[in-house]
Amino acid sequence: MKENSNKDIELIRKLSQLMSKEKITKLKYERSDFKLSIDKNTKSENLTSFQTPKIVETELKENKNLETKTNFDVNHPGALKAPMVGTAYVSPEPGKAPFIRIGDTVSNNQPLLIIEAMKVMNTITAPKGGKVVFIGFEDGQPVEFEQLLVIIE
Repeated sequence: MKENSNKDIELIRKLSQLMSKEKITKLKYERSDFKLSIDKNTKSENLTSFQTPKIVETELKENKNLETKTNFDVNHPGALKAPMVGTAYVSPEPGKAPFIRIGDTVSNNQPLLIIEAMKVMNTITAPKGGKVVFIGFEDGQPVEFEQLLVIIE
C-alpha cells in the first residue's frame, strides 16, 4: 500500500510541474482508486491565452476518456469482477508484455490478468470473447472482491 502512496506522490509532483511549465490552471485526474483535482485560481483573465491548442486538445481527449470510463459499471453484460481479494498483475511476470490492452480482441478463456492471493498466483481468464473496452486496475494494485476489473464487449 505504501508503494502506491509513493507513486501517487510522485505523480502529483510531476503533474504540478507540468501545470507550472505549461501554465495550466485546472487539472482533474482519476483512476479507479485515486482522484485528484488541482485548481490554481488566479485573478488574471488572460491566463487561458497561454494554453496552446495542443494542451487544450489533450485535455479534451483525456476528459472524453474519463467520461467513457465512468459510463461502465459492474452490471455491464461483459463485466469481469474480481473473484477474490488480492494484488492484480497485468503480465505473466515483471518486464513481460501485458496480457491485454484496451482495444484488444480476446477469445473465451484467454488469460487477462493474474491475482496474487496468499502467495498463490491465480490466472483470471476471459468469460467470453470480444473487445476489451475497459481495464479497471493497474499493475501491482490491490483489488477488492467484486471490483470491476475488465469489460469485454
